[in-house]
Amino acid sequence: MKAHIRFFDNYPGVYVEIIKELGDKRVTIDMPYNLKHGVCKKIKYRHYEENLKKDIRAMLSAFNSFTEDGFHEMELWQLGKNKDYGFMRSEYCPKAFMDKNKISEELMGEIKRDGHYQKKLLCKVETDETGQPYVAETIHIKNSL
Repeated sequence: MKAHIRFFDNYPGVYVEIIKELGDKRVTIDMPYNLKHGVCKKIKYRHYEENLKKDIRAMLSAFNSFTEDGFHEMELWQLGKNKDYGFMRSEYCPKAFMDKNKISEELMGEIKRDGHYQKKLLCKVETDETGQPYVAETIHIKNSL
């Protein structure tokens, strides 16, 4: 496995991505998500070096949690009152919405049995028209990567 970091110096700031290479597959880990005032959105550019350093740290710490298919290890940390939706989180993406149909019956059984939500899932995260992250696809895992 090898990786390289690419910097793009464009207006209005600097954009960074890390390319993770696993054999003939490549996964792009781009600027992480940021939670501010309850709103979680993808960071596009950074003006200040200190903020950029924080982003790169988050990208590097998430590096091993990305699979060759672009899934990212996250934890289920909150369910809606009727368990019809949930929220996933990680250091890379602190809050992503998840529809109930992305939560398997097996996982729901485990949540009910254990009484807590810190369950790990591999998630493919995308953004909606407002830029907020949501879980487009999940894979249930028992152990960490």
